Amino acid sequence: MNIVVIGAGGIGAFYGMILHNIGCNVRFVARGENLEYLKNNKIKLTHPNYVIEDKIETLSIEELLNENPENIDAIFIATKSMSTETISKSLASWISEAKKVPYYISLQNGVENEDIMAKYYPKEYVIGGLTRLIAAHTISLGHIDSTGEVQTLLGAVSSNNQNQEFLEKLKVLLDKTATQTILCEDIKLELWNKLIINNGVNAICALLQEYSGVLIRDEKVSKIIHGLMSEAALASNAIGVNLTQIDADKMFELMTNFESIKPSMWVDTEHNRDLELDEICGVVIRNCEKQALDAPYTRSVSTILEVLYNKKRSEK
Repeated sequence: MNIVVIGAGGIGAFYGMILHNIGCNVRFVARGENLEYLKNNKIKLTHPNYVIEDKIETLSIEELLNENPENIDAIFIATKSMSTETISKSLASWISEAKKVPYYISLQNGVENEDIMAKYYPKEYVIGGLTRLIAAHTISLGHIDSTGEVQTLLGAVSSNNQNQEFLEKLKVLLDKTATQTILCEDIKLELWNKLIINNGVNAICALLQEYSGVLIRDEKVSKIIHGLMSEAALASNAIGVNLTQIDADKMFELMTNFESIKPSMWVDTEHNRDLELDEICGVVIRNCEKQALDAPYTRSVSTILEVLYNKKRSEK
């Protein structure tokens, strides 16, 4: 399978490398110093159970847009969610005259990426995806460190026989790796379930600079995390996903049994990157407001993190 991975950070590099390792033709799209480094050097993925290291062809987005899209089977999007609209616009123009278009697979945080993608791309070619039980971070240029059992959930935004056949083929490939893949009938539901977890731990771990397992087992902080998760479930009712407090409780219980992780926002604060606060916490706040409700836990944690982080960045 011919695969392009846009975003060669933690998650993108992880999936690109494991698919390359089983024989897929994988190319990365990167930018800046990451692009320059990967054009000339190997990329290394470390995991407690394996190490994969190889030279992978890496392109700029401009170089990708000079390629023939008909030669590509799938494009994985593993960038920050704030880049989804820009990438989608570029790919829409790119495929406008193509007779065959690649499937467009999001492996990003948030619940709105697929809706954005479907505005610019044929919706039957848009695949929603999420990862669970994995932490993957860039620890230096060309070196990605990962941990976890790794589950991948995938589902078509608008299901038909053709995209279900593609998903089955992709699952066969991923099942050859040391990961588990689950095909979902309702990927939006699963994305919101993950948002419950993301809203629960991502911002508060960044704010307190502490691992998820430590915080969720703390008697006082765990109550805040439970409140954050409950607000995410409540927010889902604004768009008809209709998660309940029972669902939030299940995700909270699930997190207590997860391997303690260092969430992406905490890593982003260490590398002076923009935070996905609007794409995670902002979604919860806005969808609670649509129901004339507040989200006080989410609003407080995200606002304090934003103020402190912006202050820190301005002092540099």
